Amino acid sequence: MSWRTLGQAALPNTGSINHPNVSLIHRVDHIAIAVRSIASAVPLYRDAFGGTLMYGGDDRRLSIRSAVYKLANMKIEILEPLSPDSYLTNFIERHGEGFHHMTLAVDDVRKTISDLTNSGFEVVDTDLSSRELWQETFIRPSSGFGCLIQVVKTPISWDEQHPTMTIEQVLNGEWLWWQSQTWHETMLPEDYPF
Repeated sequence: MSWRTLGQAALPNTGSINHPNVSLIHRVDHIAIAVRSIASAVPLYRDAFGGTLMYGGDDRRLSIRSAVYKLANMKIEILEPLSPDSYLTNFIERHGEGFHHMTLAVDDVRKTISDLTNSGFEVVDTDLSSRELWQETFIRPSSGFGCLIQVVKTPISWDEQHPTMTIEQVLNGEWLWWQSQTWHETMLPEDYPF
């Protein structure tokens, strides 16, 4: 018999399950998949798996397009490069299509960075500049056992489906990422830099 059948009676009294220095992780927010074409991936994630488009758009600064689908209780972010000089183009050429990263939401990115580096893990591409909307760092794949792990703090709920966005609009480049938000091209603020 085991804890699965006996419950608490099969567990030793250790006082704690988690290490006391572990930063609080709210959730695994999503898994990102790198593809050459989001349009080619839609039949799998939307049609075969029954995913619901949550949001997406073009990040012109990074030269990528994304579409996020909710499948049951998790999200898949599908990433497509928009130019030959995009970091994602280089990634796909080196590794092929497939897993790109997973994203963990935490209480405190600074504390998480401290916990990680004190434990010998290397973080890169840290951005704490947008204190209100989005703070992030990444655990380098060489420290993450081959996985790129994005660690974020954000007050924004990313679990709500955009009320009017369609995959056709995303694929046509009508939705754009800027300041941790998606904007329709006809509604961009005057200070949009791209």
